[in-house]
Amino acid sequence: MDGQEDRAGGQAEGPESGPESGPVETKRARVRRCLLDPLGFRFRREVDEAAQRQFLDGLADELGYMAEDRLRALADMLRPKGQGSARNLWPDRATFVAFAELVQPRPLEELPALLSWFGSVEGPRAMAAGELVEVWDYITRRKAPPYSDQARKMVAEAAGEANRRLKIVEERQAAGLGVRADEVEWARRYLAARARCEAIVARERAARGHGDAGVAA
Repeated sequence: MDGQEDRAGGQAEGPESGPESGPVETKRARVRRCLLDPLGFRFRREVDEAAQRQFLDGLADELGYMAEDRLRALADMLRPKGQGSARNLWPDRATFVAFAELVQPRPLEELPALLSWFGSVEGPRAMAAGELVEVWDYITRRKAPPYSDQARKMVAEAAGEANRRLKIVEERQAAGLGVRADEVEWARRYLAARARCEAIVARERAARGHGDAGVAA
């Protein structure tokens, strides 16, 4: 019954000690402090303490990649999502994960199956098409490669716009013309993202036994 729920049980994981700066908050503890504790939902009475702890620890571990401000934003989004007639029961894991992806997508580096896509022929193809950054962004958001015609069109259009923007910045700089500071910073970040993605393609290709990041024949 909704009137018989117990508060979340279990204790937060203790802090680790750093060699110079003293105690360092663990990722699990940060998720509890910024997300789980502020939400303060309840469990149904029949859920024992061990199951409560397992559920909350599992969430804390799964969302440990998120930044503190993103965790707080996630808490704001989830407050109205409680279950039960009183809306005070913990939402299920799928709800947490879905909203977390909206707030801060899980990095591809933590998803080896998707990351390996860049080691296939598709990684070098995206590089050759000038779409590598956009493909990376697409997969980060959707957690799936751009297989459909619509997805590929979306990626191509985004890449075309980015490459035109980058070309304008580079041409104006080469001509000694003024470029807005925000455009210079965007170009710097875009080129850094491209270099990072190219390094990942090379690493994933090497892991598959390919000598370089070129498109397979």
